[in-house]
Amino acid sequence: MITPLFLEIYMSQGFEVVTAVVIILVTGFVAFMLFRSVRADFKQEIENRKLMKEALAESKGLESKENLFVDRKSISKKSKDIFALIDQELFRAKEGEVSVLFYLNIDDFRRIAKEFGQDKAEKVIDEISGRLRKTGDKRAVAGHKEQDVFLYYLPGPVDNDVIKQYAELILKTIAEPLKAVDASVTTSIGIVLFPFDGISVAQLVKNAEIALYVAKKKGKNQFALYSSELIEKEQFNANYYHEIKESIKNDEFLLYYQPIVDTKTGRLIGLESLLRWNHPTLGILPPGKFLNVMDLTGDITWFGAWGFEKIVEQYVAWKKSLRIKDIFISTNLSPKQLELDNLARTFYDVVKKQHFEPEAFCLEIIDYYTVVKNPVCIQNLNEFRRYGFRIAIDDLGDQYELIQDMTKIPANIVKIAREDVLKIMNKFDEADKIERVIAAALARQKIVIAEGVEDTAMLADLAALGVRFMQGYYFSQPKSTEETAQILKKVPWNVAEFGIQSR
Repeated sequence: MITPLFLEIYMSQGFEVVTAVVIILVTGFVAFMLFRSVRADFKQEIENRKLMKEALAESKGLESKENLFVDRKSISKKSKDIFALIDQELFRAKEGEVSVLFYLNIDDFRRIAKEFGQDKAEKVIDEISGRLRKTGDKRAVAGHKEQDVFLYYLPGPVDNDVIKQYAELILKTIAEPLKAVDASVTTSIGIVLFPFDGISVAQLVKNAEIALYVAKKKGKNQFALYSSELIEKEQFNANYYHEIKESIKNDEFLLYYQPIVDTKTGRLIGLESLLRWNHPTLGILPPGKFLNVMDLTGDITWFGAWGFEKIVEQYVAWKKSLRIKDIFISTNLSPKQLELDNLARTFYDVVKKQHFEPEAFCLEIIDYYTVVKNPVCIQNLNEFRRYGFRIAIDDLGDQYELIQDMTKIPANIVKIAREDVLKIMNKFDEADKIERVIAAALARQKIVIAEGVEDTAMLADLAALGVRFMQGYYFSQPKSTEETAQILKKVPWNVAEFGIQSR
């Protein structure tokens, strides 16, 4: 006979049985999935080891008592060779042993090629390769990867002291005077550790490139160690760092132009050229997105020559098609660009080749108080003025030193940056000093151009200070070559709209 008590006991036991079955099933499923994951990882590791053994078998005879070194000529045909050699060393590494890869990028190597020619630059690469081959531990693997990039792999065991010692040794070795040319170079180094930062040379190099970018940010002749925190902080700019090299080859850079207007007559007196990057996935990028990275890569010096040639060619085209006259086109020059020997002569030759006069072009110095500390920069500035180029200074000094230096500056144009214009408009404490800079420039018959003018209120306040020439969104945003041609056809502006014709 089934009693209520029997049912109660039976039901409670049945629930416990069901619960136990569920727990067993879930545990079994989790264990199965974990087994699959481990099995997949294990299979992949076996495959990786198999591939590395095949590469090792193919390369018997490559070892020597000296550093394993891949010659530049073979690397240029197939840069994977140096990767294969280092991967072999990674395969040989003992379990738990830490080794280190140094990723070298020669600072401003374009300067060597530009000053001495490509043949001499090749000899410099050979010389650097030879130095690395003889540097440090005989077990090291050193090689030229491509262009101005070298790899130096040091087998383990290594610790922090060894890493620092070798980084400093490599910096010192590269910085010694060159024999191939009468010059010297420095290098920046990104450092990664095996196996923490990658288990293949491809993974290690990818992370080393981020560390290299950080080293470049510190300045020349520096090294930086990779850490996972750098990915979030620097990956974006590090991507640009390497994309810029390809974008130059792919002709992705272009110039936009912004009008400079005489507010008294409404005439256009000049155009400022501004660099843009036609990025294949992100579209048109303004210079604020990439110019600082370009400065770190040294490619800013490339832009100086390329940009100026493009400007001159464009002026020739506009002059023929639109019959424009009496305007100038300006371009920015950074301190790094002004460090190039014979820069003024190079620009002068470009102008004369097109049968132009240098006064049709203005060179804007964006960091004047850094430039004045460098004798090569000052020599270039003085030569620019001697050839007849216009020079504009876009730097009033941290303490507005330009007030006292107005008689000494080798410039006939002073530009008031947008942030300084806003300080005047908002009556900031510095407004008085900025107004004194304007007065000092006008008293010495220099042209004063205000940037960032956005409305008639700004226009009127600047006009009251004696500023006649202005640029900004009130007149026009920076425009493409085609859009600028349309502006050139339509000028002058209607001065009645400025509200300052009575001044």
